[in-house]
Amino acid sequence: MSEWVAYCSADYRELVRRAVGLLDPEGSLTVARSADALRRVSLASEPGEVGIVVGPVDEGVSDVNLAAAIADDGNVRCVVLACESTTGSLRSRAARAGIDRVMDLSEMGAEKRDRAVAPEIAQPVQREGSDAPVLVFCSGRGGVGKTTVASSSAVIAARWGLRTCLIDFDLSCGNAYSGFGLPRGSDLAVLSGGAPAPEVLARSVLSAAPRVSLMGPCDRPEMAETVAPHAGGVLEWAEREFDLVVVDASTTFTDSVAQAVQRADRLVLVSDGRAGSVSSLARMSGLAVRLGVARARIARLQNRADPRARAEVAEARSEVGLEAARVYRVVDGGGEVEELLSSGRVGELCEPGYPYADSVASMLAQLLAELGRLPDLEEARRAYEAPRARRKWGLLGPRREARG
Repeated sequence: MSEWVAYCSADYRELVRRAVGLLDPEGSLTVARSADALRRVSLASEPGEVGIVVGPVDEGVSDVNLAAAIADDGNVRCVVLACESTTGSLRSRAARAGIDRVMDLSEMGAEKRDRAVAPEIAQPVQREGSDAPVLVFCSGRGGVGKTTVASSSAVIAARWGLRTCLIDFDLSCGNAYSGFGLPRGSDLAVLSGGAPAPEVLARSVLSAAPRVSLMGPCDRPEMAETVAPHAGGVLEWAEREFDLVVVDASTTFTDSVAQAVQRADRLVLVSDGRAGSVSSLARMSGLAVRLGVARARIARLQNRADPRARAEVAEARSEVGLEAARVYRVVDGGGEVEELLSSGRVGELCEPGYPYADSVASMLAQLLAELGRLPDLEEARRAYEAPRARRKWGLLGPRREARG
């Protein structure tokens, strides 16, 4: 049974209670006494434990601002804003604030509180523009840091204001949730019964960090095969609901990974420079090409790179599927990376100013710029311009312009 906590004016309590019943028939609802009490509940709960509903309020903080503050805290499973009437502007504002759903209470009879039956509500927030781009991180072998880079990319994108969905499609053994300090992931086994319905998908999302939602893997590895056929439906829903979708794939091309690769706007193949890593990438890229992925959509990422060494990419460029692949490098973060990840502090790992975090940000900015989705934000622009700035500096300082 899922837990919900709400705060609203007394006149709207019954409507909000009815709305939560329609949204989650098996859920339990507690009503907070004040906005402060609601905020305390959201902060004190275990990550992803409760869902929050903010209804119409008569005084004090506005309902939109309260919901936005709780969403920004990033500790709850879902944030729902219940309004007496909604507009496109309100839905757009809610989307930018990270609020998961907007519910129109007028459709339930806010003007006629004695209505016995309410029509279906809780429509997803409508967002402007086209579907979210999909970045898929793959590797041909384990231990290359693929999950670390995918999780870091999601955190950095969220810091840039993008509502990001991180999907762990290593359905049997994925552990992307651990980097966020969560005890477990979002069990996608709920999709094993058939094609995923939007309301089922919405309930399967966990809040991993501010503006970062997590889906997957399966709690029980044996359920992975029953979920894999529905991976395309999961992605299609996530593309509509979020600003960016980041997929952490397994090391092998399962059915779910193949569907993600085919939908990817950018397929990022991750290696770490160890012996055999390039040949593993070549096999993965060759299979991606045979699945119909255009070579221009494939990128190579060299993880744990020595920042003082020159990139050696000639060998990789000669391999099938990597001839035109752009090469990115993420520098070795040392023991601090493992220490922060093992303690569930990926957010600290991604703070700007550290070589690892800055190189991930630079890679992400380049990919988003190629897709026309780079946020208009100073930090994002600096990350995009960082490779050009580095080329202007030599080991002993800025390079001098050649004179004629």
